[in-house]
Amino acid sequence: MPNEESKKKDMADMVFIASMNEDLLHKILSRLPAKSFAFASCVNRSWNIVCNRILSRPKMTSAFSRNPDQLRGGEEVLDKILSEPIRPEFVIANITCGNMDGILRLITKRVGSRVPIIVSLVAGILGKEVCNDKAGEVKQGDTSFAILLTIGYLPGMKVDVIPVTQAIGESEATIGDKFVMDIRNFVSVVSDHAAPACLILFGEDTHATEPIIRKLDYVMPAETIIVGDQKGEFLHKRAKESRNVELYKDNSKVLAGLIFARDRHKPIPEAGRIQFHTAISRGMSSIDLRYKVANAISLPIWPCTLLTAKRRGEAEVRNGEQILDDIENLLGNNISELDPYIIGVVKRRKYSVGLEKKPKIMASLVFHQITGADEQYLSVSGAGIKTGDYFQVYSPDLKVAEASLNAVSSQLKTLKSKPNKQELVGGFVFASRERGDSFFGRPNAESSPFLENFPELPFGGIFCDGEIGRSLFVEEGEEKEETSNRRCLHLVSSVYLMVSFTFS
Repeated sequence: MPNEESKKKDMADMVFIASMNEDLLHKILSRLPAKSFAFASCVNRSWNIVCNRILSRPKMTSAFSRNPDQLRGGEEVLDKILSEPIRPEFVIANITCGNMDGILRLITKRVGSRVPIIVSLVAGILGKEVCNDKAGEVKQGDTSFAILLTIGYLPGMKVDVIPVTQAIGESEATIGDKFVMDIRNFVSVVSDHAAPACLILFGEDTHATEPIIRKLDYVMPAETIIVGDQKGEFLHKRAKESRNVELYKDNSKVLAGLIFARDRHKPIPEAGRIQFHTAISRGMSSIDLRYKVANAISLPIWPCTLLTAKRRGEAEVRNGEQILDDIENLLGNNISELDPYIIGVVKRRKYSVGLEKKPKIMASLVFHQITGADEQYLSVSGAGIKTGDYFQVYSPDLKVAEASLNAVSSQLKTLKSKPNKQELVGGFVFASRERGDSFFGRPNAESSPFLENFPELPFGGIFCDGEIGRSLFVEEGEEKEETSNRRCLHLVSSVYLMVSFTFS
């Protein structure tokens, strides 16, 4: 039994804590790990007020681990991010190999079942390492396992995962319309706005993703940010689901979108506004070779397309070897895995959603990598190319990439120096697997825009097989007129997502 003296000491300690001024209490509570912080917020009303004030500021933080043990690596990044006060509203976990379901279960156990989660298998990761906070990157094959974890808390936003599944025989148009309507329904329930502020997409390696993403580009207003990874593998868990939901028999995964909508029920406590920004570092230059597709055969199982084409101004139909000879004669080098050739196809398609009576035409530039050639056809990755489409040849270009990367850094510098009080909350990069240290010949090139302008920012990123990022570009058309085309799918590029908090 405690003696009278110890009781008096405990009572004195409690009186001291209760009499603490708010500034001192704020400093103490803000240093607690997330779990202890959550308990502290329940102590009494005054503590809850201080805790809510601490959490009124948005937060988005990332860390990665190279630990070859999957469970320990997952615990390391969770311990790192949850070592400070944060109220998880969404989680993105990216791994280079291993068991996605195990990572999903681990995260759900630590952050709770009410948090939307996406786990994806990617070609590589970049960011700041959990053990030393130094920037680095890891690609598949560099180590047996690596994991990047990103957790965000964005007050004033409602976040959830909306998936896209496809049944056997179901068309891309049908599932694309359903995805658009699911997004609209979610936004209408939680927000006073007509469209989400941001979509972060993770796709499976299937031909169904491209037309759906292009439909989103058509439907969503210009202010909606769309970024992501087109081709990979993923698992997802929606808010309030205890675990990943099993698919119906014969259904296949296509996409999962992390949807950010402005929440009508939970405005930001402090005067201010969450904003999303994008910047794109391109890595290709066009070659003066323009063609019109004479015949296209889609093989959706791969997926790939076999095609023949006519050069602009010529009547002769050229086979695959002849088209490849055109490229090599102009450039004077051979195609290889390290220096892929790419065609940019302008796809003019009609789009409509739901009960829209009059479809509208939108022109999109979509990149397809050349994978082979023979005496009959040129083989390119991906589907959706039609007879009559125009295309131009592109090639990776380090000079273009360096100049474009500097432009992204300048864009972040401008964001940093805006006269209104603006704070960068977090950043994420979707980079082509063709890029990285080996492409630039120096370390942390993809990270340099963040490191140069916001060295303390805990950013993250992944290497993709198809980067998603909205943009509009202008180039010379067939009749030498400038025509505007949409570009949402990229190759040999890096798409930067920045989240900022602007004070009124």
